[in-house]
Amino acid sequence: MCPERAGDGRSARATARRPGQVNSARRRKARELLVQALYAHRVGGVALSDAIVDQVERRRPHAESLQYVRELQEFLDGQLARLDGLIDEKLETRSPERVGQVERAILQIGIVELLHRPDVPIGVIIDESAHLVRTFTGEGSVGFVHALLDKVGQDVRGDG
Repeated sequence: MCPERAGDGRSARATARRPGQVNSARRRKARELLVQALYAHRVGGVALSDAIVDQVERRRPHAESLQYVRELQEFLDGQLARLDGLIDEKLETRSPERVGQVERAILQIGIVELLHRPDVPIGVIIDESAHLVRTFTGEGSVGFVHALLDKVGQDVRGDG
C-alpha cells in the first residue's frame, strides 16, 4: 500500500478531517442515540438530558459520536417546541397529531442539522433521516420525512 493512500484506496487527503469533524458513521450512531433519547423524552416524560445520559450509558458510543450528540443536544435543549412548530407549519396532508413520535424525533434532529450544521449537505441530512426512518419505523414514512426536510432545507439554506 502506498503511504499516501488510505486502506480503502482513497488518498490520505481525501480521508483527512478537520479537527473536531465527526465522520459519517459516527454521526449516524449519534443520530440513532438521539432518536431513542427524544422518544424516551416525548413518550416517557423523561428530561431530555436524562434520556441522553441513559442512552450514552447503554450504548457506550465512540468519543466522536458522543461529541456529535452533545453538539446537537445543545441546539435541541429548550428548542423542541420551536422545532415542533417548524414541523407543523410544513405539514400539508397530515395533521400534527398524525406525525408519530419517532418521525417527529427524526425530523427534529434533521432540522437542527439543517439550521446549525451547514457543513453537512442537505442531501446527506435527508438520506440519513430516511435511514433512521427505515431503522425505527419501516419504509412507510420515508417519503413524508424526505419531503418535509427538503422543504425546510430549501427555506433555511436555499438551493443548497
